[in-house]
Amino acid sequence: MDIYFIRSGETFFNYLDKMQGWSDTPLTDDGHKDSYQMGRTLVILGETSENIYCSDMNRSVQTVTELNSGLKAAGGKVLNMITMPELRAQFYGSFEGQSKKEVYKKIAGKTVEETLDEMNANQMQDKLAKIDPKHLAENSKEFWDRFGKGIEKILSVETKPVIVVTHSAILTAMVNMNAPFLLNQVESDNLSLTKVHFDGKKFAPKIVYYNEKVEQNL
Repeated sequence: MDIYFIRSGETFFNYLDKMQGWSDTPLTDDGHKDSYQMGRTLVILGETSENIYCSDMNRSVQTVTELNSGLKAAGGKVLNMITMPELRAQFYGSFEGQSKKEVYKKIAGKTVEETLDEMNANQMQDKLAKIDPKHLAENSKEFWDRFGKGIEKILSVETKPVIVVTHSAILTAMVNMNAPFLLNQVESDNLSLTKVHFDGKKFAPKIVYYNEKVEQNL
């Protein structure tokens, strides 16, 4: 089965380039507008589940709400939103809300891109968890166990392709660990589309494409 992952709309922490795992800032005006416009293009995906899944973070809920508004305006059927805490981004513990640039300096003394040249996404998350002074951040196993179980719940009940609104760090990690040659840029664009295929009901992602822009049917 295929899952279409859509990165959420732009938030204020995105705009300010801050770490945003379980922290939650609302969508910017552009985030609302672009999510609505993206919704108007969803019909190009063809037949999908009547459900749309997202994390329980407010930025995800706002994105789905705008997607549905755009979809309805384009003559499509509004999708049933299902929120799941398992679909949250990685938890960064003490580093939540801090400057991305400064956090990655603490991890490897380099930029995110340079760091990924030296270690994979799992190693980066494990290092961040290790240096968290409050010992709150998730390590990679904790994250994948949680997120993987969430995806498996979806795979166990759905029979048609599904749309999942997700977060950039998840997409980066999933592509880096399963198809690093497709990681044309480290952080996916807001409201970009990443298609992933799953055989069976287990979390074993096969990346079809990453960070694709959808032409807006205005």
